[in-house]
Amino acid sequence: MLFKLYDRLQDETARVEDELLKPKSIEALLSCFVSAKANSFENLLDPLLKICRISSSITIAIAKTQFFKRVIDKLGRSKAVIRLNLLRILRTVCDVHPNRAILVERYNLHEIVLKLSKDDGAVLVRKLAREIFPALVPALKPITKCGTKGVDSQKSVAPRKPRRTASETAVVTQPGHNATAGLQGGKPKGSRMRLEDIAWQSRSGQ
Repeated sequence: MLFKLYDRLQDETARVEDELLKPKSIEALLSCFVSAKANSFENLLDPLLKICRISSSITIAIAKTQFFKRVIDKLGRSKAVIRLNLLRILRTVCDVHPNRAILVERYNLHEIVLKLSKDDGAVLVRKLAREIFPALVPALKPITKCGTKGVDSQKSVAPRKPRRTASETAVVTQPGHNATAGLQGGKPKGSRMRLEDIAWQSRSGQ
């Protein structure tokens, strides 16, 4: 059935796409993908991938919870050819979906793909997983405007220095004033001086 849909979509893309985007059609596609068994599931992956590559709107529409659960389940226990086609479909979904970062985090896709890139027994699966993985990581680590990862831009602003009060600046604002003159005779800095506190010298040099 999906092969026929793909052929019609390829020949009359706009008209067939409009029909496939109807809620009932999307649910039928999703149901077919989720409930297919054994060989039927393997055979539907190639036409489904081709449909996703032709229409990004259909790709986004089928990317629902049931879809990702099925993908994750089959990536963990299926033949190499199935894992390979599932990774291709997954890459197509992540390439066009407007909420890629949310999908990656919600379904832990980066961890799943990373595991396949390291531990899968099939060389082609490991290779494709390594190609996909870098595109999934930046979705989880956005860069701030200042270009530093994970740094709050507000914290990078230096704190304001407190303003000095008038009493603190009185000593240094008068021109020619000696900064140590405020400590005559043990008087506290900035206190007023009395006439009797000033040491007078006689003009006779006594």
